[in-house]
Amino acid sequence: MITNPKVLEYLDIISPVNSKAIEEIRAEAKRNYIPIIKRDTENLLKFVLKMQNPGSILEIGCAVGYSAAVMLENSDADIVTVEKMPERVEEAKRNIKYADFESRASILEGDAGEILKSLADKGEKFDFIFMDAAKAQYITWLPVVKKLLKESGMIFSDNCLQEGDLAESSFAIRKRDKTIHKRMREYIYLLLHDETLESWIFSIGDGVLLSRSRR
Repeated sequence: MITNPKVLEYLDIISPVNSKAIEEIRAEAKRNYIPIIKRDTENLLKFVLKMQNPGSILEIGCAVGYSAAVMLENSDADIVTVEKMPERVEEAKRNIKYADFESRASILEGDAGEILKSLADKGEKFDFIFMDAAKAQYITWLPVVKKLLKESGMIFSDNCLQEGDLAESSFAIRKRDKTIHKRMREYIYLLLHDETLESWIFSIGDGVLLSRSRR
């Protein structure tokens, strides 16, 4: 974790709370050890959404629907969200319905790579793309994600610094994490040096990379 745990506790106390339903979804996810966005990352996400005011959002990695509900509460957008695990899809549907956003959300179950390609083939475009799924796949999905991004659209890539591990030498990384470490470093480099994008990296939460289309 990059952010001091005491700082996160403080942010939990002082940050404006979400609706009662969304806070209940958050509490339930934490009780069940479901990974959800950290409060400082959530605050940045809300700020960016308020500034950009997107009309359409694509989320890659729905989990139990917490971040989707947060994005819907803090924008007027409709959302398409992708999740591979059937049990989480069902829970996400229940949670989004409970938060009263069912009419604005479409949950697509299946492999993210295949779904993203299908959306691109249909000519779908989104103002805002939130990436929070398999980190080793970010770089694999990047070409099609860029095709799905509207002019002046934004990509919000979460967990990019891997709890700070990305700053470590590859020799210090556990063998099972080396692929993620290598691919995420490549992903960050590509985005920061992509002439079609403007990108900024933030050392909050587990690392956030914000990218905006120059088109």
